[in-house]
Amino acid sequence: MLVSLLYQEWFSALSFLIAGGITVLAGGVSYKLNENAPEPQRHHAMIVAALGWAATAFFGAIPFVLAAYITPEAVLESFVPAGATYQPSLLYFRDPLHAVFESMSGYTTTGLTMSVREPSVGHGFLWYRSQMQWIGGAGMIVLSLAILRQPHGTSGLSLYESEGRSEKLRPSIVGTARAIWKIYVGVTAAVAVYLAVATFLVQPGYGVENTIFDAINHAMTGQSTGGFSTLDDSIAGYDSYVMELVHIPAMITGAISIPVYWGVLSKRDLKEFTRDPQVRMLFGFFAVGALVLTAFLARWVGVPYNGDPTGYLGRVATSQAFRDGLFQYISAQTTTGWQTSAIGDWNDGAVVFIVLGAMLLGGSAGATVGGIKILRGYIIGRGIIWEVSRVFLPKHAIEDLRIGQRTFKSDEANDEIRAAATFGFLYLLLLGVSLFVLLAVLPSEFTLADAIFEVATAQGTVGLSAGITGPGMPVIAEVLFIFQMWMGRLEIIPILVLVNSFLRR
Repeated sequence: MLVSLLYQEWFSALSFLIAGGITVLAGGVSYKLNENAPEPQRHHAMIVAALGWAATAFFGAIPFVLAAYITPEAVLESFVPAGATYQPSLLYFRDPLHAVFESMSGYTTTGLTMSVREPSVGHGFLWYRSQMQWIGGAGMIVLSLAILRQPHGTSGLSLYESEGRSEKLRPSIVGTARAIWKIYVGVTAAVAVYLAVATFLVQPGYGVENTIFDAINHAMTGQSTGGFSTLDDSIAGYDSYVMELVHIPAMITGAISIPVYWGVLSKRDLKEFTRDPQVRMLFGFFAVGALVLTAFLARWVGVPYNGDPTGYLGRVATSQAFRDGLFQYISAQTTTGWQTSAIGDWNDGAVVFIVLGAMLLGGSAGATVGGIKILRGYIIGRGIIWEVSRVFLPKHAIEDLRIGQRTFKSDEANDEIRAAATFGFLYLLLLGVSLFVLLAVLPSEFTLADAIFEVATAQGTVGLSAGITGPGMPVIAEVLFIFQMWMGRLEIIPILVLVNSFLRR
């Protein structure tokens, strides 16, 4: 609301004020009705997380709907940049389902959007979209634990773990939640300063106000690996290769586990970055994946230039392939979702590779990323090697499993492997079911590779799109993606616990 007032977007400010009032009223009444409720047990915490995130997306959609209806047509048209002929994107949110989609995509840090032309929603809603992703990246429950009264007993731990977190930075859960937010705010601020300075140096004519506004918004959506942008066409809106390179570190910082930052700060040792196996694997994936994707894309962009006798156009095509391959692979692996290339025009090999080679696994556990997570993939891989090697050990050999800097006894190792494998199976099962649902309603102009890409980007909270997502998409597909984003952010289990609780009743 304050940002809307700053830019004199009065109707947007009024929308936030009314929506805030509705939310406060609903929350206050709910609290009064239940303030004597007992402390939640573990399954209660899972239900709280599942319903809490759904409620957050629902209430978060209210400002979009209000602004779409109460803002006069002339004011809406003023949001459209000079010379542009498209309709204001706020009009799309007269459909409440589109508003819920945008809100769920924001809070789950997915980045798929119904704001077809982002600048035409106004500065207030551009900020709101970034703010949703930034809060959702660290997690609403983690934020609540950091600022509200401390729950008694094990309920705080249960609530904390319900958002897919297991690391403890401090002895208490509240202390851990506050430490997470301190690191999160600090890294975001550092990224904002970095982006502002870099933009001033690379594009000095961009304007001070635009530079600062973009830098803060992109710092929030980069650190949360959310991917919303203030620009039409995402980071491609800068039309600058250097600006694309500038934004790569802003994606990588969000894909590194927060406990790693904590280790660096508490031990004052930068080597903590290299000691973490997830960080090493992440950069290894970047190096190999970007080159493989470039090879796929070089075939695609190089086709029209085969007849060039000088080879110049072929080199241009290869350069463009590397530019797209580097940025889009890192964007997919970190599940940020900033986009610089028309993925819907890629060949099927490139589309399937970026799904299997980046989006499915995602970044580090303990970060703001989506996907299965590198740590789970690492545990499953180490578990397979461990199981095979045990066959060749003597009968009374000690069968410990080392994962990173931790060593697990046999029973502990089996528990870790089973948990990682179970989640991986559930993740792929949900992905397969979602694919069949999408194929049943998908328009004929889209390919199987496009469908695979879109369900993977929704469930992995990536936000890249092959062109399927938009206001004109089938309603069933839109509802499917809302459900996938919800389950993907909460890592499936809390939703299954919620469903099971209803079935038990």
